[in-house]
Amino acid sequence: MPKVAFHLFTKMKNHLFTVAAFVLGVVVGFSFVATGSEPYGVVVDEGPVYDGQKKLIDSFVKAFTAGDAEDCAKLYTEDTIYMQAELPMEVGRDVVLAGYQEYFKGRTNKIIEMAEPISEVITFGNMAAFRGTGKNIEETPAGERVTKTYKYMILSEKQPGGSWQMKWDIYNFDADYGDE
Repeated sequence: MPKVAFHLFTKMKNHLFTVAAFVLGVVVGFSFVATGSEPYGVVVDEGPVYDGQKKLIDSFVKAFTAGDAEDCAKLYTEDTIYMQAELPMEVGRDVVLAGYQEYFKGRTNKIIEMAEPISEVITFGNMAAFRGTGKNIEETPAGERVTKTYKYMILSEKQPGGSWQMKWDIYNFDADYGDE
């Protein structure tokens, strides 16, 4: 094969490979669209996914403020992963329920105010990750006010009925909240 013909064949082979890779990418990409898949990793600040997370965290705040361990635990999936600061990771709704029951039984401070505003929600189809900060204003039995601040991140899973439950829950108190 003459050098010129070999050179042209090599260039065409490279172009064919590039075109084939592009076509394969387009076909694979459109196959996801054709199956009705949703966009993944999309930040939302309104709409049904955002509203579902807001309802979930508001329900938690209400149950926690009331000291209702069962209502708190109902907001978690059966196979939830619960990660509290400075404690081992816990698995399962029953473990979360027992933890809240123990916590509320020993709680001596009265919750004056509790807020957990959402900072960001990212949707992944039937899953969503959201994060935010929290603030509890509590009153001790001696009448002193204590403000506790913290941050949280939750992975939630949409349930068959359309509600959302916490699949993973992690939070950490800010180090100096006791000084306020």
